[in-house]
Amino acid sequence: MVEVLRERHRSVPSASCGQYGNCGINMAPKPKVSKPPSSKTHVDNSVGERRLRQIYDWLDNGNNKNALQEAGKVLKKQPDFLCVKVLKALALLRLGKEDECHELLEAVRKEVPIDDQTLQAMQICYRETQQPNKICEMYDAAAKKDPTNEEILTNLFMAHVRLGDYKQQQQTALRLYKVKPKNPYYFWAVMSVVMQAYHADEKIARMVTLPLAERMVQKFIDEGKIEAEQEVQLYLLILEKQGKFQEALDVVEGPMGERLISYVTVPQKKASLYVKLNRWRDSIVISKSHLRENLDHWLSIKNYLTSAMNLIEEGEDLSSSDAEYVLWSRADASIPQIKEFLKLLMNEMKRRGKNVRGPYLAWLELYKMVHEKGQDADQVVGDIVELFVQYFRCFGDRSCCPLDLKQYLPLVSVQCRGDLIKGIWQIVGLEDGELPDTVYRMQQHISTILLSRHLGYHENLTSAEKLQLTTCFLRYFQHGMRFNIDPLPTDFLSNDPYVLLMAHLLLDVWMETQDTSRLLDVLLLLEHALLMSPSNFHFKLLLVKVYHLLGAGLAAHDVYETLDVKHMQLDSLGYVHCGAVQATGQYAIASSLYDVTLRFFTVNYKDSVDYLSFTYKFGSFMKIEEFVEFRERLSNSMHYALVTVERMLLDILQSTTHTQMLKVVSQMEIQSEKDKMDWRRFNDNRDMSAFVCWDPPERQVNPELTKKSRDADVSFLRLRMLLLRGLGAAAELCNPDITPLSEEGIVNSSEINNTGEPTVNGKSLQHQHPLVSLEKVTSEIESTLKSIQEDGIKLETSKIIGAPLPSRLFDYLETNSVQLQFELFSLISTFVKSNGDDKVDAKAFEEGGKRAVKILQSSVHSSIKSVLEGKCVSLNTRRIVFERAVNLVEMVCLAALVCGIINNILEPSKQTSSKKTKKKQKPGASPEVVEAHKLFVSEVQAIATELHTALGNLRLRMSVEAFHSQMPLITANSIKDGPACRVPAVGTLPTIGPDDISSLSTAMAQLVLSYENRKSKDKGYSVDVSSKLSVSYEDSLQEIITILQQKMTYLDSTKL
Repeated sequence: MVEVLRERHRSVPSASCGQYGNCGINMAPKPKVSKPPSSKTHVDNSVGERRLRQIYDWLDNGNNKNALQEAGKVLKKQPDFLCVKVLKALALLRLGKEDECHELLEAVRKEVPIDDQTLQAMQICYRETQQPNKICEMYDAAAKKDPTNEEILTNLFMAHVRLGDYKQQQQTALRLYKVKPKNPYYFWAVMSVVMQAYHADEKIARMVTLPLAERMVQKFIDEGKIEAEQEVQLYLLILEKQGKFQEALDVVEGPMGERLISYVTVPQKKASLYVKLNRWRDSIVISKSHLRENLDHWLSIKNYLTSAMNLIEEGEDLSSSDAEYVLWSRADASIPQIKEFLKLLMNEMKRRGKNVRGPYLAWLELYKMVHEKGQDADQVVGDIVELFVQYFRCFGDRSCCPLDLKQYLPLVSVQCRGDLIKGIWQIVGLEDGELPDTVYRMQQHISTILLSRHLGYHENLTSAEKLQLTTCFLRYFQHGMRFNIDPLPTDFLSNDPYVLLMAHLLLDVWMETQDTSRLLDVLLLLEHALLMSPSNFHFKLLLVKVYHLLGAGLAAHDVYETLDVKHMQLDSLGYVHCGAVQATGQYAIASSLYDVTLRFFTVNYKDSVDYLSFTYKFGSFMKIEEFVEFRERLSNSMHYALVTVERMLLDILQSTTHTQMLKVVSQMEIQSEKDKMDWRRFNDNRDMSAFVCWDPPERQVNPELTKKSRDADVSFLRLRMLLLRGLGAAAELCNPDITPLSEEGIVNSSEINNTGEPTVNGKSLQHQHPLVSLEKVTSEIESTLKSIQEDGIKLETSKIIGAPLPSRLFDYLETNSVQLQFELFSLISTFVKSNGDDKVDAKAFEEGGKRAVKILQSSVHSSIKSVLEGKCVSLNTRRIVFERAVNLVEMVCLAALVCGIINNILEPSKQTSSKKTKKKQKPGASPEVVEAHKLFVSEVQAIATELHTALGNLRLRMSVEAFHSQMPLITANSIKDGPACRVPAVGTLPTIGPDDISSLSTAMAQLVLSYENRKSKDKGYSVDVSSKLSVSYEDSLQEIITILQQKMTYLDSTKL
């Protein structure tokens, strides 16, 4: 629990000062109990102060009972001590007595306290009860009572910041400025106007809001009141938002620009404004001046080349000169002049005696720009191969080399690719099969291989040749260990890229042949590589994915935990593991992951408000939009929404009794009528570049693949959201205090008014009857499923290593889970309508039950035959097997919950168990309905028993023997000399004789035996792949079967 005192000071930064950043926050270890102005809270002796301190201490230490007792003692002697009353309320809140807390807080609020102690304590209470609007109301009332209190108005402003009420921010800031005419307060109002433009329509922002903000600042400029750098920055922001770049440039170059003393990007700001104003000559000159100071300033190089190329298009050519001072100050307007300047950069770099990448990459960037203009770049700029070789000669041994050159490789024609690889291979200087003798040459060799793979040379190899090449790389990796003497556990080893190359080659072979032994080779390789390089997250990410490809959720989680994913990574990398681990039946792990993820989103939403408060306090206006955008991006995260829904569904489906299920649902407060989502606003925050990949461009993750994956996940989220809403509405029907339908009338899902609100007998409902909500959900399930089918979202096999795993949507649809939900929710609606209503034929309820049973039975039977029994030995299908088992068990769970809901409504004893009321008792169900319900329950039980038997048989068959024979045979007798390490120079594998060929399994055995005595740097971390897989499969099946058994017991309890 956050300490009360620290929370008090952290919550709202004080700004009662004239300069930005001087509004210090007192972080005293103990609260200073000042003499409050109110006579009711006046303490005229030290006893009161001492006791108040004691209450704070108890609260800070989490001893809420003692704090409550101490507050009671003080209030007996001083019953009007408002601050103590609030601290008592806080103690009650933390003891779980919320009603008493709210009652006491409301009493204090009516007193309208104005002393800082009481207000800050009340603010803590309202924050912990998640009522930020109450904080605004509290400070607003205090401000009306004491309108000249600067501290209260400051806190009121910050309260509006927390709510994002920019209009109220503006008004409060202007009130502050009238009370205390200080610049920070006035510019708080200006920034509040700018933020109104941020959320307003673009036309209104440009025509009304932003001009208003500009006039407000201009008034201060005319009156000579501009004092601080932050105020000038805000003025520049306003001008740029309106597209007034010339006026912004005048500010930067004028007298006010002198105030930008800590504005380190002023020169770059000038350059960017020149570009926006199409002042190419000025942009060239200022970019050159930057480059003279820093030859490696890439942004200046880009600005220079862009401006020069635009100046050429304008047809303005200036006379050339060889004088160096002219070259640095001339606005180059021709390709020869640009080349002349780039040569000057190269000469200057040599003169300074330090090689930097910028000048070399500038030649490649110029080549790219000329090529994009449709000109013959080889003729105009120079030979592209020579430009690559020139760069590689200086930086080929650095890890940045492949990354730098990767973006320019598409410029190399197919005919020149062989010359390029040959040229850089000559720089490496290794003979065919020769191992590098220095780390420098090894790094050059790695860069060469990575570039050749990106050019597509590995695509031309057969599966056998890829395996041979993998074996060669394995020996290079083993040889490279000698260049890593006593590395730190946090270091990446210089030979690590060989491991990724081998893993990618093996995955290529697996995708071509579906030979699962290649996946096992990848696991064995990466697991042992992690022993040598325990911090290499590339290994860990790939391991997580491969384990998930094999359906081993527990093994994947063991690796995932070593990644130490936290903060933003929970959103950007969560897709790698969260959804996939639940699909393998690891419910406990999934639940824990969901909790950690949701905690991040919740904490971030609260903390980001504090960051906003501090940006206003210190005048960091340039960061406010960034914080707001970041906050909204996380709030609208697709992963956040999916994790939230899955966590709630998991709690409901894991309920072991009907009473527990009702309690879980009631705590969720699911309200279908308020559940309106704009699915287009969801942000896909997944980091698709997390998996390092050196495949050709056509095998890289692309926007089209990302969009298809997002669309599938959003469709899955929509269906899961409807399931959650349906269960919430159905559970609410069990409430004995629900108004009988005879009083409200039966509502059809079609009874919706023009505003989209549900109606009963033509009247709008403020809170929908659960039957209305349920029928609306049923209708939406049908329309959503139809929409998905019309959109043609299909499962496509991807051969892209960095692509996400297939969405859970596809197996979800394959098992007819959605159709079952539709029938089950329709069944509840039919039952509720027919319960005690002779006009509705009970046969409709019986037929609905038969349709639901038919869908469930068909899915279970077909899945047992084709998936659970037919393919379980194959490792390739184990992920599908587990996902299918999870979906089938969930379908049975859903059917069981529906049985419990109907039974709860049907059971006479439960209908009369509520407190005595004068309400009319609900009529009982007809015997036909009761018999139909019994039949439905018995059929669901039979299906659950059949599925349980099938899973038990699967558990017996899915043992280590099923895949142990596919593991590399690791014995001392299997070791032979490895093959000659002949790595292709230009992308074709040399002929390898029979005497040179050694099986990959033997090479893997060499790796294992070479390091079998090496202790893992992660204590307790095992590399026994076969054990990891078998334990993972056993554990997943155990959890799946346990959930099913719980629901079988649940079904037994629903018998009348």
